[in-house]
Amino acid sequence: MGLWSGSSPCRQGKFLKTRFLILPVFCCLLLMSGCSSDEMKQVRATQRGELLPDDPFSVEATLCRKVSRKSGRRIGVGHEFKVGKKSSVRALVDFANVQAGRPYTVHLAWIRPDGREMFRKFAEVRQIRMAEDEYRTVINWLKAEDLHYMKADTLLSGAPEFLLESRFNISEKKAREPGLYHFRVYLDRGLLLEEPFTVIGPEVES
Repeated sequence: MGLWSGSSPCRQGKFLKTRFLILPVFCCLLLMSGCSSDEMKQVRATQRGELLPDDPFSVEATLCRKVSRKSGRRIGVGHEFKVGKKSSVRALVDFANVQAGRPYTVHLAWIRPDGREMFRKFAEVRQIRMAEDEYRTVINWLKAEDLHYMKADTLLSGAPEFLLESRFNISEKKAREPGLYHFRVYLDRGLLLEEPFTVIGPEVES
């Protein structure tokens, strides 16, 4: 008499149940990652100069020395910054054509010349459409090292857009190493933008 080597009905039932439990979870993960990847693709296409449908999602980072308090004008825009008594590099990140109600997790990181991360800020952002041309954006600034910390900012705008800022102190007291640094923007933990900039040491009097 030969022996039957097939799986038992009980074992097959457990396998099918596990498989049906895994499939919905896998589909949910695909849907969640799709939102992020679609926006990433739009940003990448814009960087390559490709034609996109009207009003695509976009992100732009600007580095400057300071911002005018009266006009909001960005002063000293560029990629070279000299160390001085009160010098700093300001990073302003403009998000445009965002989806109302969609949560955005954004990390702003500053990278040393040797490739190590110096520090980062991160925020959870959600925009609400109040009326046809009225939007309210809630920005919750968080700290990875302090789970109880949260600073909330609220912005009002007439378009589906918002602005995030970060500052890097390069004053003489900080004694920053001259060289090539990088400012990085992460969206939902994926690298979205990277802006290189050079820190020039202070002039040495002869």
